Amino acid sequence: MAISDNSNIIEKGKILLKQENYEIPVCFYEKNLQRIELPWHWQDSLEICIVNKGQVEVSVEAERYLLNEGEGFFINSGALNACRQLPETSGECLIRSVVFDPRNESEEQESLFFNSYIAPLFSGEAFKGTALMSDVAWHKEILRLAGNLWNSSIEESDADDKAAIATMSQMVFLLSSHSAAEPRVISSKDTRDAERIRVMLSYIDEHYRDDLNVSVLSESAEISESEAMRCFHNMLGTTPIQYVKNYRIRKAAELLQVSDEKIVDIAIDCGFQDMSYFAKTFRESKGITPTDYREKYKQ
Repeated sequence: MAISDNSNIIEKGKILLKQENYEIPVCFYEKNLQRIELPWHWQDSLEICIVNKGQVEVSVEAERYLLNEGEGFFINSGALNACRQLPETSGECLIRSVVFDPRNESEEQESLFFNSYIAPLFSGEAFKGTALMSDVAWHKEILRLAGNLWNSSIEESDADDKAAIATMSQMVFLLSSHSAAEPRVISSKDTRDAERIRVMLSYIDEHYRDDLNVSVLSESAEISESEAMRCFHNMLGTTPIQYVKNYRIRKAAELLQVSDEKIVDIAIDCGFQDMSYFAKTFRESKGITPTDYREKYKQ
């Protein structure tokens, strides 16, 4: 469930930083949360985001953060996370992401920096992510470094690989150092619940057009229906059926922006067999009808 699957995420740039035989793939994304939220997902890389405009609500597994312009957040590899515009706000809402993976298989055994900082950060089950606030010194420094990396790599034409790698190394150093200094206790139950949620979310991603219920989802994770309900409530703060409904509405909203299909066909393609129920559910979620949504956001 990669972050680049969303049609409203603009890939601003993708570069391969090189220093001798050391290479780091880095992607830069700009995300417009006014149009659509980023659903629960995870990725193998590290992600640092800056709120460029508006206010956002970020969820990292069981944690929730409310962030304003100039603040940001960090997501560790494999962590369940979601992001949306703060529901009470309106207007344009933009975040900028730097996504990178500083691991290098060829140098893992030789690099002191890798063994001391990169490996512990990636393997740190207790450090899933954190908000980055402008009034916390080390948070503020990471925000500054991420902004500089964005500007030098995207806004400027003379990007310097060595300088960019140095900037990323500083961010990794700060994250790794403070994750070790501020450990969080993660229970075996939370770890197990997160893995079960990943299985059920992957199943929904593949089968959202089908007839889904709690029984089907619990079977996909080989757990009871009550356990499935509990996992969704504890990890995502919602029910399995409500999640499926929101997932289908999100998919429909994406298609309304980029497709010329009839609205009834989009509804069916997203798992809604009753057009009146789709229209009612869509309006409850987005505040406007599917027709008005298409007219407002058609790309």
